[in-house]
Amino acid sequence: MKSNSFLTNTSLYHWIPDFEFNSYDLSDLVVPGPDIEKECIFIEEQLNAFLAIYKTGTLAKRQGLCTTFKYANLESTAFSLCQRLENKLSGNILVAYAKPLQRW
Repeated sequence: MKSNSFLTNTSLYHWIPDFEFNSYDLSDLVVPGPDIEKECIFIEEQLNAFLAIYKTGTLAKRQGLCTTFKYANLESTAFSLCQRLENKLSGNILVAYAKPLQRW
């Protein structure tokens, strides 16, 4: 498995529990630039959700965040806010996870 240490360059993924951070292959996650990171953190606070950005074309893994943690149920306005952010991600995929984290 590849090291996930590259994710420590951003505060966006602080919510990933140690076990999953240290044992899952999270190489499909994107470390955003400072402006996108700030916007993500602002949106997380507004929606009371955790956000993750995945590389274009990423599929769910058998042992991954999407198969471990439940997604956030977003109302129409919140969903639109996420879509606007995702449009700035150059084809990368925005996922909102329930806060607090809930396992499947």
